[in-house]
Amino acid sequence: MATTSEAPETTQEEQGVLSLNEAFQTYVRQMPQDTKKAAQPEIAKFVRWMGSERLIDSIIPSEIGEYNDIFGAKTATRDATERLSAVKLFLTFLKKKEFIEVNLAQHLRLRKSRTSAAKGISIENQTRSVRLTQSGYNEMTKQLASLQEERVRIVEDIQRAAADGDVRENAPLEAAREAQGMTIGKIQELEATLKVAVIIDAKGQDNTRVHIGSKIELTEISTDKTVKYQLVEPNEANPLASKISIVSPVGSAILGHKLGDEVKVKTPRGQQVYKISKTS
Repeated sequence: MATTSEAPETTQEEQGVLSLNEAFQTYVRQMPQDTKKAAQPEIAKFVRWMGSERLIDSIIPSEIGEYNDIFGAKTATRDATERLSAVKLFLTFLKKKEFIEVNLAQHLRLRKSRTSAAKGISIENQTRSVRLTQSGYNEMTKQLASLQEERVRIVEDIQRAAADGDVRENAPLEAAREAQGMTIGKIQELEATLKVAVIIDAKGQDNTRVHIGSKIELTEISTDKTVKYQLVEPNEANPLASKISIVSPVGSAILGHKLGDEVKVKTPRGQQVYKISKTS
């Protein structure tokens, strides 16, 4: 059965993909004058931080989360909410106009306290296992070890900064404590995920059908162009490593299909047909 989704890959010329700065200018031109003055500087800061010449379809959710951590999660105040809301409306505009496939705006939000956030992660992960590829599990384990080493260094920084003077007006101490909180939050999230992780056994699965962990090759029928992906759970998704989530437009479209199936896919050029030419 054919599934409608976004195209896995097209060229910039075919998609008409904008740079982040071009998208920013497009958005600003349609903004009401009464909101432009306050919102424009916040969006401009976001554009500079991400890279003004980057193509907007190259931005991934984890980068939005990182921006949220750095600029929006320092204080759960109304001011922080207003700063993020301007950027969130910009990202919502990009999705609404179909400039991007993924709803990046949902990844930009004020975080709850780190303790409650960590509890929420633990409770969610306790309700189900998380299926990871062996490479994904190894990468998370390596990342956890690196963060634990970083936490030790930050504690040393805090101790040095605290010894340097008045803790009430000590910028290095404040920065070190903020870094400590963010690092601990990431450690807790990784630990919660790894605790319930189940390594995918590729030997025990049907290689003629697309499933979590499958390495697949899609061929566009009209052009004979191909693209290769590995299908993974959201925790492991990394478009730069050609790992796409099962809940992404492409991932959800091909999940469960068999080798040789043709899948109808909605693209900026209209509906295209892709064939699952290889699975492993």
